[in-house]
Amino acid sequence: MIDGDKLLTGWRPYAVLTALCALLFLPGLNTLPPTDRDEARFMQATKQMLETGDVVTIRFQSDLRTKKPVGIHWLQYASVKYLADRDTRAVWAYRLPSALCAWLAVLVTFAFGARALNDRTALTGATLLACTVLLVTEAHLAKTDAALLLTVIAAQACLFWLYSQAPASSPPMRVTVGFWIAIGAGLLIKGPIAPAIAAATAITLCIADRRAGWLRRLQPELGIPVAAAFILPWTLASAAAGNGDVIAASLTEDLLPKLLGGVESHGAPPGTHTLAAPLTLWPASLIVLPGLLLAWTRRSEPAIRFLLAWAGATWVLFELTPTKLPHYVLPAVPALCLAAAAAVGGRSSVPRWTKATWSVMTVALGAAAIWAAVTYGGPVWLAWAFAAVGIAVIALTWWPNARPMTPVIAAAGIMFPLLVSGILPHLEDLNLSTRLRDAVATETVAPDLPIALARYHEPSAVFWLGTQTWLTNARNATAHIIADPGALAVVAPDQQQGVSDAAAAVDGTVVVLEEITGYNYAKGRPETLVLIRSETKAPDR
Repeated sequence: MIDGDKLLTGWRPYAVLTALCALLFLPGLNTLPPTDRDEARFMQATKQMLETGDVVTIRFQSDLRTKKPVGIHWLQYASVKYLADRDTRAVWAYRLPSALCAWLAVLVTFAFGARALNDRTALTGATLLACTVLLVTEAHLAKTDAALLLTVIAAQACLFWLYSQAPASSPPMRVTVGFWIAIGAGLLIKGPIAPAIAAATAITLCIADRRAGWLRRLQPELGIPVAAAFILPWTLASAAAGNGDVIAASLTEDLLPKLLGGVESHGAPPGTHTLAAPLTLWPASLIVLPGLLLAWTRRSEPAIRFLLAWAGATWVLFELTPTKLPHYVLPAVPALCLAAAAAVGGRSSVPRWTKATWSVMTVALGAAAIWAAVTYGGPVWLAWAFAAVGIAVIALTWWPNARPMTPVIAAAGIMFPLLVSGILPHLEDLNLSTRLRDAVATETVAPDLPIALARYHEPSAVFWLGTQTWLTNARNATAHIIADPGALAVVAPDQQQGVSDAAAAVDGTVVVLEEITGYNYAKGRPETLVLIRSETKAPDR
């Protein structure tokens, strides 16, 4: 698959993967605007930690956030505090932990694959992982999922070591401790997801093998205290700060609702992740999808058996969860990529049906980029260039005797940087909060006067405009600017006349500073933001 024996020795594969990750994960890290709503909430909560110095309590403005543990906020806090000026709201510094964790996840995938399979397969599998839409996306977002992936891969690598040992042998203690350290770190990042994946994998293997004795190697009497040492100090400190039982709140407010039904309009039937796989795994799907069918024929091999149990149990777990978002299945992707790489091996081609499906998906991505640029005010010429590269890699895919890794790497290495640094950041109609920030920056506002937002309550606006931004209604926004002439408010067009009438009733006038028209993708509707301030009428002479 990837030729050159020199690439497989010593530090070289790590250097190759690092260069690939830099190409895929760094472009767009600072130019992509904060995305609504999850990423902007994470960023704003971390920003408030920097502002207050309170690294225990997670808040979005005055609201306590108990849905996720504190781990990712600590990583972001350190990144911004030591690498950037927090007052500049440097987006890249909030996202850097995700990019670094995605990079480390790729390297750990290689190290695991080299031990479980062989160096060549490991390099191919780690390359496939780096080249997926899922991982490239999460590397660019200041959320939990790239960090969670790193903890999952580390835990699963240790679990495989324990599983694959001969019955009479005793694995090194560092492997058992390493497993529980990874589980503890996963708990601090995203609660029970990492242990749930390890448990699902172990249960699947025990059922398939009809043996469970190897589980004693986990030594839970030693490991559970190790894992608890990661999460308990924060939970106790949070309780002491008056935040209540954050673990119970996370389970009742986040996990259980997702298990019982679709949350925030994200419900979908079983099979949704599978149907979306040609896109979420693209361009690696050219190899991963047919490779899994071949891997199944080798399921008696311990390493392949473990990878299939890991991928299958995780995938089924999230297919059965009513709430579905594309990134939920990311923890299964390293196993999918390694299993597919092992099964495809030295084959120089993939089935025609795979090429056809992949080609259709690539054309669809190019068409979507052109449509988005035309519809939302982006660089149309660059979108056409993006689509042209897609056509070129499709031709490469169908070229006689072309190795399938070539179009995968070409598509990822050229199209992803074009998309995340050249097209998405410049879809002006989608960047409402960024444009609002720029409009406010041209006005003189007293530092103690918050900006009142009526109706438009997106977290990205709070991140850009400041923690004191007032998310309210038209009536309160009106009272705000009347009470403090010179204060700013943002209202919708149908609210503007009412604000003007109220100001006129107290001998004031409303000045429209700017109208910003675009599309609120978080709400799925067109949006017009009217930036206003009130002024006191000059006395008649």
